[in-house]
Amino acid sequence: MNSYLYAGTIIGFGLSFLTALLWEGVFGLIQLTISGWFVVTALTILSLWLWRGVLLRKGTELAIIYAAASDKWAIALCTIELSALTLHASLIYQGILKTEYFYVVTTAIILGAILYRSWGQSKEAAFYGIGWCLELLTAEILGFGEHSMMRIAIGNIILGLTTQLFGEWWRRKHQLQTLPNSFHILPLIYGAFSVIFRLNNFANFTGFCSLGVALILIGVGRRREAFKPLLYFGIIGVSISAYELLFYQMSLSSGGVLGDGLIAMSALGTSIMYAYRILTPWLISYLCLTPRELKNIAHLHWCWSSILFLFAMTLPVQINSSIVLGTGLFLVRYAIWQGRENSEETNQDIWVYLGLIEVGMIGIYLQNLPIGRLIFEQLLPWQGAISCLFAYFLYILPWQRFGWSQTPWQRTAYVLPLIILGTTGLQTYPITLVIVAAYYVFLAKAATQIRLTYISLILIDWALFTWFNDLNFRDSLWYVTPIGLSLLYIAEVDEQLKLSTAKPLRHSLRMLGSGLICGWTILFYQNLPFIPGIFSLISIFAGLGLKIRAFLYVGTGTFLITSIYQLVIFSLSYSFLKWIVGLLVGILLIYIAANFETRRTQITALLRNISDEFANWD
Repeated sequence: MNSYLYAGTIIGFGLSFLTALLWEGVFGLIQLTISGWFVVTALTILSLWLWRGVLLRKGTELAIIYAAASDKWAIALCTIELSALTLHASLIYQGILKTEYFYVVTTAIILGAILYRSWGQSKEAAFYGIGWCLELLTAEILGFGEHSMMRIAIGNIILGLTTQLFGEWWRRKHQLQTLPNSFHILPLIYGAFSVIFRLNNFANFTGFCSLGVALILIGVGRRREAFKPLLYFGIIGVSISAYELLFYQMSLSSGGVLGDGLIAMSALGTSIMYAYRILTPWLISYLCLTPRELKNIAHLHWCWSSILFLFAMTLPVQINSSIVLGTGLFLVRYAIWQGRENSEETNQDIWVYLGLIEVGMIGIYLQNLPIGRLIFEQLLPWQGAISCLFAYFLYILPWQRFGWSQTPWQRTAYVLPLIILGTTGLQTYPITLVIVAAYYVFLAKAATQIRLTYISLILIDWALFTWFNDLNFRDSLWYVTPIGLSLLYIAEVDEQLKLSTAKPLRHSLRMLGSGLICGWTILFYQNLPFIPGIFSLISIFAGLGLKIRAFLYVGTGTFLITSIYQLVIFSLSYSFLKWIVGLLVGILLIYIAANFETRRTQITALLRNISDEFANWD
C-alpha cells in the first residue's frame, strides 16, 4: 500500500513541476491562457494513460505500481477537467463566456483518452465518461452559433437515439442477453436533458423533439420486462408529440372555436387508434407487447377521442362537416366492431351500447346543420313514428348471424322511440303517439312481455289528452276516465296480479280505477245526476256480468250516494214530498220488521248464499 502511495506522490510532484514550469514560462515555455491550460490538462490525462499502457506491457512489479498510480491521477484530472468544461459550457449559454476551438479540442482529446483507457473493457464508469464528453462536445460545437437551448435539446435527442441504437448494436454483436445498466441509463439522461432544455420553447418542431424522447423511452423500455413502464411512457409520448404538433398548427389559426379544436384532437386520436390496430403485427414484435396490451392502448385512444367528440357535439362547430362525420363514423365503427362475439372482448354488449350512443350524438350534429335543421324541423312531429321504423329493424334483424349478440340491439329497440319522444316533447302529433303505442304492443307480443303494453297505455292517454285539448274539451271527466280505465287494464292483464296470492291487490286496483271514475262523477257532476247514474249502472252491470266484486261495490255505492243526494235535494226543493217520502220509508221499515221474525231462517240462508257466491267472485 505504501508503494502505491509513494508512486502517486512522485507522479504528483512531477505534475506539479510541469505546472510550475508552464506557469512561470521558464526554459522558453510560453505562459498559457485559460483555454491553453484546458488543452494541456487534457494532453496530460492522455499522456498518463498512454504511460500506463506502456508500464502494463512491461509487466514488472514496479511498473504495475506506477501504472496504477498514473491511472488514479488521470481519473482525478479527468473528473476535474470535465467538471470545469461543464461549468464553461453553462456560462456560454448564459451569455457570460464565448466558446473557442481550444475547448472543442480539449473535449475531443479527453474523449479519445477515455476511449483508449476503456478499449477492450466494459466498465460502466468509462461509458458514462464517454457520454459526458459527447454532451460537452455537442454543447461546445453548437456554442459557435446562436446560443439557443433548443439546439442543445435537439442535440441531446440525437445523442440519446444514437446511444440507444448503439446499445442495440452492441447487444447483437456480442450476443448479450442483457446490457449493462449504463446502456439503459445514458439514453434516458440525454432524453431528460432534452426535456429540460426545451421546457420554455414551443415551435413547429418541438413536437418532433417530444417524439424523439418518446422513441428513446420506447427503445429502452422494450429491452426488459422490468422496463415496461418506460415503454408505456414512450407510447404516451408518441401521442403527446402528435398532439403538440396539432396544437402548434391550431395556435397559428386565428378565430378558431373550441368545438373545432376538440374535433381536430378527436380526429387525431382516432387516427392514432387505427394506426395501432393496423400495425398490430409489427408493433407486437417490436414493442414486445401482447395483443391484449396493444389492444388496450388502442381502446384508451378510442375512449379519449370519444370524450373529445362528445364534448365537441355540445359546442358550436364550424369545421368541415365531412371531418366531423368521418371521425364520428370511425369511432362508431370501432366500438361496434369490438362488440362482435368473436372480438375476444369481455364486455361486447357495452361496446355496442357505446357505439350506438355515438350514433345518437352524430344525429344531434346532423340536426344542427342548416340542411339537417330544415329537414328535422319538418319531421319533428313525426320523429317518434320514424324512430319506430328504425327500432323495428333493430329488433328483428338476425344480429347473431352477423356476429353480434342480440341483446344490446333489442334493448336499444325498446328505448329508442321513448328517447326520441322525450326530445320532441309536446310538439309530437297524437297520431305519432298512437303509432308508437302500436309499436310497443308489437314488442309486447313478440317478446311475450305484457307489461310493455303499459307504455302503450301511457302513450294512448297522452294522445287522448292532446286530442281533447285540441278539441277544447274542458270537462275534467274526459281526462280522468282514461286514467281509471288504464288502471283497470293493468289489473286485468298483469301476470303477477293474476296469481291467487295477489287477489287482494287486484281487487284494490280495480276499486281504485273504477272508484276514480265514479267518485269523480259523484264529486263534480251531481248537478247532472244522469252522468253518475249512467256510470254507476255501467259499473253495476259490469260487476254482475263479469262477477267482479269491485265493480259491483263501486257501482252500487255510487248509485246509492247519487240517489240519496238527489232525494235530499228533491225533498228540500219540494217540502210536501218530503213527508210523503218519509211516510213511505216508515211503512217499508215497519213491513221489513214485521216479516223479519217470521222469515229469519229464509233471510239468513239468503244472506249466506249471497256471501258464499261473493267469495267465488273475482
